Amino acid sequence: MKSLQTITFLTIMFASTITNAQFLDKLGEKAAGAVERTVERRVQRETEKSTDRVLDTIVEAPKKSKKEQRREEKNRKKNDGNIIGGNTSNKNSESQSSEPKMESLEEVGENQVGFKRGNRIIFHDNFEKDAIGDFPAKWNTTKGGEVKKLKGFDSKFLKITAGSVTNVELTKPLPENFTVEFDLILPAEHPYRRPGIGFGPKPEDIDHLLSSSNSMTFDIMSAEIGNGYYELSYGLKELGYTKEKIAYKAPLNQAIKMAFEVNGKRIRLFMDGKKMVDLPTQFKPEYRKSLFFTSITSGWTETAAAYFYISNLVIAETAGDERSQVLKDLMEKGSFSTNAILFNSGSATIKSGSEAILKEIGEAMQSVPDMRIIIIGHTDADGSTESNLKLSQERAKSVRAALVSQYGISIGRIQTDGKGESNPVADNNSASGKEQNRRVEFIKL
Repeated sequence: MKSLQTITFLTIMFASTITNAQFLDKLGEKAAGAVERTVERRVQRETEKSTDRVLDTIVEAPKKSKKEQRREEKNRKKNDGNIIGGNTSNKNSESQSSEPKMESLEEVGENQVGFKRGNRIIFHDNFEKDAIGDFPAKWNTTKGGEVKKLKGFDSKFLKITAGSVTNVELTKPLPENFTVEFDLILPAEHPYRRPGIGFGPKPEDIDHLLSSSNSMTFDIMSAEIGNGYYELSYGLKELGYTKEKIAYKAPLNQAIKMAFEVNGKRIRLFMDGKKMVDLPTQFKPEYRKSLFFTSITSGWTETAAAYFYISNLVIAETAGDERSQVLKDLMEKGSFSTNAILFNSGSATIKSGSEAILKEIGEAMQSVPDMRIIIIGHTDADGSTESNLKLSQERAKSVRAALVSQYGISIGRIQTDGKGESNPVADNNSASGKEQNRRVEFIKL
């Protein structure tokens, strides 16, 4: 029995020993693997450190000892910080930043190109004699239009409706040098506004997309459709099928002062005194035959009811430089006459728009301090002879008052008189003749 127990015990111990040995073998294998992995990680870390040190010496300057730093600082002070190949010191940085910076290139001086009205008016209409709701007598149209009175404005206005072509009745082509002025109002009540203005051989519709091959045209787009469209377009077919365009957002329900100045082949457009377009060679002789307006339509349904208003149209001939013309006429001919000084109907009050010619006359008198003149007013034949005589005298006094107050001309240098309707220079039976007779004459004494 003991022998059997002894054999069993020994067998168990032997089996346990074998198992432990196997376990230790496996444990040894794992330990060896762990050691191997640890060595690999350490080798990798050391390699990365070595690589970093190499890169540091390439990318960054090596750190210097305090002794080296003191030596460089001493050299820096000696050479005022200009060390080739050394680190940039704070002092050097400050020296560089304190250098004067080049100023930006600025355009200086005021714009010397301003609008000047011609000194002889050949057409003027503010619709004062036309009935409200009627079409004005001096105009033609393809599709109607009416004279309207707008709240807050003194003048009457011509309402130009969608798709119509409305033109001034010209008895002859416009002169070589001329100016055109008028007030333009775009209504806020309508979402689409696109007034068109054209010069051409005859009045014609202005296309919303393409430039005309026959006319010089200008139009303003003010459309509150989608994201909105606000621009000024101009041109003719020779400049390309599509018109030239510039951004412009027109004010609404207020008068925009439109002014064109034509000198030979050159045409300029001014809006509220600002030059917007300047085409030096595009104006052709045949464009002088007509001046027309149209409310441009397009594929948008809103354009079918589009409209705008115009008033105070003045067309005047320019005889070269007004100032030199004033001086030349006064000094050589002894007199100068103009109908570009405008007055309210039946009144001696000078209207807005007369400033340019008054300025030229005032400057002419300033340039010849000893020159004395007499101002003589003239009227057309409308009204009684007595009232016209008095009116002409009062208008001459108003002009003198303007020259004295605005240009410092001594009142002792200016006499005044009036001839009423007694000295006409044109037929008083026509509108154009009356325009010529309503004038102011300056005679050198």
